[in-house]
Amino acid sequence: MPAEETTPAIVLRARDYAESDRIVTLLTRDYGKLGGIGKGAKASRHRFERKLEPFSHVMLHFRRRPHGQLVFITRAEAADLAQFRIEEDLGRIALGSYMLELTDTLTAEASEANDAYHSLSSALAALSSGCADAALRQAFELRALGWAGYGLEFARCRVCSNVADTDSVYFVAGRGGVVCARCHDRVAEGAIRLRAESAAALAKLGAMRIDEVGGATPAGPDGALAISRFLNSILDRKLRTAEFLDSILNGAG
Repeated sequence: MPAEETTPAIVLRARDYAESDRIVTLLTRDYGKLGGIGKGAKASRHRFERKLEPFSHVMLHFRRRPHGQLVFITRAEAADLAQFRIEEDLGRIALGSYMLELTDTLTAEASEANDAYHSLSSALAALSSGCADAALRQAFELRALGWAGYGLEFARCRVCSNVADTDSVYFVAGRGGVVCARCHDRVAEGAIRLRAESAAALAKLGAMRIDEVGGATPAGPDGALAISRFLNSILDRKLRTAEFLDSILNGAG
């Protein structure tokens, strides 16, 4: 029998299977993203503590199966891990669900995901103790793009490398960052004009730790559009949680 393995994990997705089982997708600290099945998870309070639900932060115990992609989950417990409290606020639910889906989309099965795990854990902890706002959303999006290999540049021109110090710059998705007004004529059409304040806000958010974002100034609608445009350029589908989150944040604003 394969040896039991253990790692902290965050549940990204979950669904019922058969009468009492749960199939879950988890982001683990040590083994990347895993799919697993919890036999009797809906009925067993001892082995699973009802911890195989989205947002659950668990110490995961599992065994690999000789055949099949799903690991066999033997236990899932809270241990001494931080628990995320977002279920009583609609804004937190909307932003948290978006964080889970974006993370799920940007990570591959079994790939190294230590940075992704720590970023998501920090973001959900910040969301639990704060509120859902544009600054936290943008900071998480930039961090997620960073660990996925798409670090965006908002402080320096992608063409001349000079500091973008004009009144406005232009975000070019294909270049992964901004182009200054002086170099704008040398790039293809379709660039998004950003106010200098929005570019500066995104540069600052991208450099901050997630737990420092509370009270930070977000970029305006132009900055939000730049990130959205870039995400659409690299993802193979539209995130179903994005529209709901947009409606919540816009309504709050």
